[in-house]
Amino acid sequence: MIRLKKIFLYSLLGGILLLLGGILGIWLGEERIIALFVREANRHLRTPVQVGKIDLSLIDQFPRVSVTLQNVVVGGSLPQDTVALARARRLYCAFDAWDLVAGRYRIRAVTLDSATVQVRYDAQSQPNWDVFRADSTGTPDDQPFAFDLEKINLRRVLVVYNDAARHQRHTVRAHDLRAALSVTETLIDIKAEGSARIEAVALGEDKYFREKELIIKTLLAIDRPGRRITIEPSDLRIGPATYGVAGTVGYGGETVLDLRLDGRQTDVQSLVALLPPRLAGNLSAYRSRGDVYFRGTVRGAMSAYSNPRVVMQFGCRDASFYHPEYRETVEHVYLTGTFDNGTQRLLRTSTLALSQVRGTLHGRALGGNLRYHNFDDPSVQLDLRADLDVARALRFYPVAAVRAASGDARLSLRFNGNLRAFRAQPAAAAVQSSGDLTLRGVSLRLRNFGQPFTGMSGNFILRRNDVAVSDFKGRIGRSDFQLNGLFKNALGWLLLPRQQLLVEADVTSRLLDFDQLLSAQLADATSSQKSPPMGKKPGRQSEYEFHVAPNLALNVQAKVGRVRFRRFRGRDLSGALRLRDQVISSPMLSVAAAGGQASIRGSIDARQPDLLKVHTTMACSQLPLDSLFYVFEDFGQKFITARHLRGRLTASGESDLYFDRRLTPLTDRMEAEIRATVRDGQLNNFEPLQKLSMIARREQLRQLRFAELTNNFYIQSRTVYMPEMEIRSNVRTASIIRVTGTHTFDQQMDYHLSIPVLPGLLHRASVGGSGTTGPNLLLAIQGDENDFRVSYDRARVQANRAATMPPAGPRPSLGDLLKNPDASTDPDASPATPPAETRRPFETKKPAKKPAQPQTGEYFDF
Repeated sequence: MIRLKKIFLYSLLGGILLLLGGILGIWLGEERIIALFVREANRHLRTPVQVGKIDLSLIDQFPRVSVTLQNVVVGGSLPQDTVALARARRLYCAFDAWDLVAGRYRIRAVTLDSATVQVRYDAQSQPNWDVFRADSTGTPDDQPFAFDLEKINLRRVLVVYNDAARHQRHTVRAHDLRAALSVTETLIDIKAEGSARIEAVALGEDKYFREKELIIKTLLAIDRPGRRITIEPSDLRIGPATYGVAGTVGYGGETVLDLRLDGRQTDVQSLVALLPPRLAGNLSAYRSRGDVYFRGTVRGAMSAYSNPRVVMQFGCRDASFYHPEYRETVEHVYLTGTFDNGTQRLLRTSTLALSQVRGTLHGRALGGNLRYHNFDDPSVQLDLRADLDVARALRFYPVAAVRAASGDARLSLRFNGNLRAFRAQPAAAAVQSSGDLTLRGVSLRLRNFGQPFTGMSGNFILRRNDVAVSDFKGRIGRSDFQLNGLFKNALGWLLLPRQQLLVEADVTSRLLDFDQLLSAQLADATSSQKSPPMGKKPGRQSEYEFHVAPNLALNVQAKVGRVRFRRFRGRDLSGALRLRDQVISSPMLSVAAAGGQASIRGSIDARQPDLLKVHTTMACSQLPLDSLFYVFEDFGQKFITARHLRGRLTASGESDLYFDRRLTPLTDRMEAEIRATVRDGQLNNFEPLQKLSMIARREQLRQLRFAELTNNFYIQSRTVYMPEMEIRSNVRTASIIRVTGTHTFDQQMDYHLSIPVLPGLLHRASVGGSGTTGPNLLLAIQGDENDFRVSYDRARVQANRAATMPPAGPRPSLGDLLKNPDASTDPDASPATPPAETRRPFETKKPAKKPAQPQTGEYFDF
C-alpha cells in the first residue's frame, strides 16, 4: 500500500514537472513560435489579415498547445470589396505538445469561435473566398511550421452565402459543428457532424428552410487536382424527418451537380415547413400520418446562366391529413406527384403534376388530377370531384369570410387552359371548363353580413366561363328567394380580382325584409331574428348600411309577395331591376301598399358611398291619407299627423334625394315636385282650426270635410312650398278657404289663410260671373309645431289695399254717380283703364330651380 502511494506521488510530481517544463518552454519559445505561425499564414494567404492580439496558450486547447488569435478580420479577394470574408472573436490553431520537443510544429486542429463568415459572388460571378496562394497545397517536410489539419471545430459561427448573379442568399448558424480531416497531397477526406440552424435559404424573394434546426452527419471526399467533391450517403435531420444526400459537386469552373435526394420518416408538415410562406400559406399548420415520401435527382451545371435538371417524385400511400385545431381528418389519401423543370431547365419548361389523388372526408369520397405547366406562363389541367359535408370541409380548410356552415354539396369541375389568357380576357380566352355543383340544405353565416343564409338548394352548371342556375332557393334571415337564370363571367369573378359578374335572372320571393337586409350590425343567432319595433327608428344596434359591389351587374325580373321596411308594408311588388357600374335603375316597379297602388321608375347612383343619389318618378292612386302618413312616419313632423287626416290620394311626382351610406337623408340637397289630388278628404281635430272659432262652431271645425283638393307641392332648400289652393269644405261659414305658405324641415311654419266673411254672397257673385271675391278674413299661422300662433294677417291686408287703391283725383258728385256710376267728374279725363293685375302678396309660387353644384368627384344630374 505504501509502495502504491509512492508511485502515485512520483507520477503526480512528474506530471507537474512536465507541465511546468512545458509552460517554461512555451514561455521561452513563444515569440519564435508566433513568428513561425505568422510566416506560414502569410505563405498560404494572399489577402490582408488583421489581428487584434496573438497569444501562445497551453490552456485554451488543452492538452494541445494553441496559437490564439483574437479579433481577427480576413479580407476577401474581390477588388474594392469592403465586406470582410471572415470576422472572428477568437481563432485557435492547435498543435501537439510533443512538437515542442521535436521543434517542428504542425497545426493539427482549428477552432473558430464567435465568428461570421460571408461567402460572396459578385454580379460577374467572381468569388470573394479565393484567398489561398497557388503553392499552398504542398507542405514540405523540412518546414518547421506547417498546416496539417486533422480537425475543425465551429462554435457559434454564422455563415452567409450571397450570390448576386443568381439572386441567392443562404444563412446558416453553426452551433457546434465538428469535422475530422484526413489530408493527402491529392485528397481531403472530411467527416463532419454536429448541430446547426438554417435561418433561411433565399432564392429570389422566396425563403426556404426558414428557422430550421439541423443535425448534420456527412462524409465528403475532396479531389484537389480534379476540383470535385464527392458526397458519400449523408443525412440531414430536420425534426423527425431525415433527408439523404449523395453524389458529386464539381467546382473547377461552373458548379456541376450530380446529386440524389430522398426523404425518410417524412410527413406533410416536414415537407411544407421547408417551403416559403408564400407557398406554404395555411398548409403549414396541417399534420399527417402514414407513408409520405419523396426522392429525386439534381444534375447539371449551376451558374448565373444555367440551372441543373431537377426531377422529383413525391406522394403518399394510405395517409391521413388533419389540422390539430379543427378535429377533421382526410383519410385514406393516395397521391402520386412529380416535378420536372424540363430539358431547358427553366421555369417555362417546368411541370408539376398530381395524379390519382383520392381520399375520404368523414366517409365521403373526393379526388382528382392536376397538371401545372410553364411556371412563367402557366397552363392548368384540373379535374376535381368531391362529395362534401360543407361543415366538415370548412372545418378542415377554413375560409376566413365564413363563420359557420352546414349542408351537403356535390362538386364536379374540369378546367383546361392558359391562366394568363384567362386573366386577361376570361370570357374570350380559349379555356375549356365545365362542371356541376349541387347544393342541398346549405346554410352559411358570413363574418361581414349580419343575416344567415339558410336552406339553400339548387343546381349550378358551368360551361366555359358562365354558370346556368336552376331552381336556386333559400333564405336570408326572414327573407326568402328563388332564382333561375345565368351568371355570366362567373368563373372569372370567382378566381380573379376586379372581374365583373353579370346576373341575368328571374327572381321570386314571398317576403323581403329590408330591415334585416340593410342592417349594418353583425347580429348573432338570436338578435338577427329581431327587427326594430313597429314605428320606431332603428337605433345603434340596427343601423342601416347601403353598399353596392363595384364588380356586380344585374338584369333581374322580380316578383315579390310582401316587402317590409320600417312601417312600410308592400304587396305584389313586380318589375325589372338593372345594375351597372354601381347604378341601380328600374324602368318600372309597381307595388300595392297602404291600401292603394303605386308605380315607380328611377335610379340609385351608389358610385360615391357617402353620397347616394336617388332619382325617382312615381305615381300612386287611391292611397288612404292616414295610412300614407303612418307608413312614412308623418314625414318627420308632428304638425299634421295620420290621426288628423282622412281621404284618398292620387298623386305623381319627381324627386332627387340624397343619402349617406347609413341611409341618413341629406336634406339640404333634396328637391321634389309633387302633383296631388285628395278626394273625400277630412281634417280632424287639427289644433290650428280650433282657434278659428270666430268663423264657425268648434264642433264644425273639429271635422273639416272637403270633396276634392288639388295642388302642386315643391321641396327645395329644406323647405316645402305650397302654392295657393282652394279648400271647399262642409263648414257653411267657411265653405271656401284659400291656403298658401311654406313649411321648413326645421318645423318652421308660415301659412296664410283667406276665409270669405259672407260665403252666401260670394257664391251668388261667383254665379253671376263678375269674379268678385267679396270681403275675406285674412289669417296667418306662424311658428313651429309646438309653439305656433294664429293671428290677423295685417301685413297681407295692407299689401292688398296698396294693390287695389284707385288713383288720386277730384271726387265725382253724388248726382253724377247716381246717373253714371262709372263716370268721372273730370270732363277732360280719359276713360279709366283698369289697373294692371298685381300678384297677390304672400302667394307662394314654384321656387326657381337651383343650379346643380356638384362637389369634387361628385356625380348628379338634374
